[in-house]
Amino acid sequence: MLKLGGEPVRTYEIYLINEEVAFIYYGFEGKLFHLFKEHHEAVTPLKDITKRQVSYIQKSYDYLELNAWLIRRFNNQKGYKNERWVHTFISDNEESQAVLTVQKEKLTIKSRGTFEAETRFFDTLKEFDDFFLAVDYDREKYGWLRPLKSLRIVEQG
Repeated sequence: MLKLGGEPVRTYEIYLINEEVAFIYYGFEGKLFHLFKEHHEAVTPLKDITKRQVSYIQKSYDYLELNAWLIRRFNNQKGYKNERWVHTFISDNEESQAVLTVQKEKLTIKSRGTFEAETRFFDTLKEFDDFFLAVDYDREKYGWLRPLKSLRIVEQG
């Protein structure tokens, strides 16, 4: 589906985090990243232990509702395609491509080229919920789709 020659694919797993945990770990997102990475790479019996930890910090979401919401948000936009749980954006000049897959416990985005297509997904997901955390295991990068600092300022106001 992604067709930009030999360009490397960027892969992000996106988790919805429990609000209380998100605020506790604000500024310490690296700890969350390392837990998710450990779970991602673990084999049994460690996988069973990390699974319980990850399940505790994740906020459940209705993946059917999220999938339908994404379809409604993007349906008439140029460059968008949908096949069941898979959402694809390809920019006009095909220099940016991203594929978002909706799953029960996480979302996955694979992208190539410029950041335009993946940014469309990121910007839209943060409208669905404030507490999505994106992790890129290959490049060891992670971050909130919506910075929690701005949410704290709104709460205090």
